[in-house]
Amino acid sequence: MPQLELFHIPSPCIGVCQNGTNGFCKGCFRNRDERYQWMQLSDEGKRHVIKLCKSRKIRWIKKQIEIRQQQIPVTVDPTPDLFGD
Repeated sequence: MPQLELFHIPSPCIGVCQNGTNGFCKGCFRNRDERYQWMQLSDEGKRHVIKLCKSRKIRWIKKQIEIRQQQIPVTVDPTPDLFGD
């Protein structure tokens, strides 16, 4: 039996509204169908979409961290050897 909702579940849209190469919105991480059908979704469906968006955002952040770490050049420590080895 669906749980009675006392509060409106707002759209996760943050107003960026651009598709990424993966097909998800760069702002809210919803796919096209999830964006277009938002108003017709049940509260349970909306909660499910929000969970999916959160997991997509976490995966995207992890990927961005990996990309940035690969771009950082490894350099030799510039600290001089104080012991003359």
